[in-house]
Amino acid sequence: MSNQRPVLVIPQSQLLQIINWGALAGIVALFGIALHGWLTLPDTIPVHFGIDGRANGWGSKKVIWLLPIVGLFMYGLLTLINRYPHTFNYVVRITEENALRQYQIACSMIVWLKFELVWLFAYIEWQMYNLATTENPTLGIWFGPVSVILIFATVAYWLSQSLMAR
Repeated sequence: MSNQRPVLVIPQSQLLQIINWGALAGIVALFGIALHGWLTLPDTIPVHFGIDGRANGWGSKKVIWLLPIVGLFMYGLLTLINRYPHTFNYVVRITEENALRQYQIACSMIVWLKFELVWLFAYIEWQMYNLATTENPTLGIWFGPVSVILIFATVAYWLSQSLMAR
């Protein structure tokens, strides 16, 4: 079939391997914070934060396990799908000539996003722990916008790389 994309194994650069190890370290941090929090936090902790970064929802400290579990699932899922770059959607047509470079760009984007998301989760987890005993808990008004900008800037950067490498 002429429309079928090449199936290639994309080796990771040393930098991407380090970024992957950094994401895995974030998973360890998530579970470490959750375990420490489980042992030391009161039964009720801040579990939701509004757009202004202030805690606006309180709940059981069992919620402290949610982000590590979701983070681990996300890490595993992104690691798995990164093995099949020929199945991704691309902004350019994939050909025999550009497939390797386009796959490298797409896989790099996923590795960077995985790292960023895991560490954003770790930051939120740390703040849930840290703010559980604070009178007026807040993530800070900057947290939401900076997080969104970080994720969209990463995607925009890698999409621009894809367009330039047509």
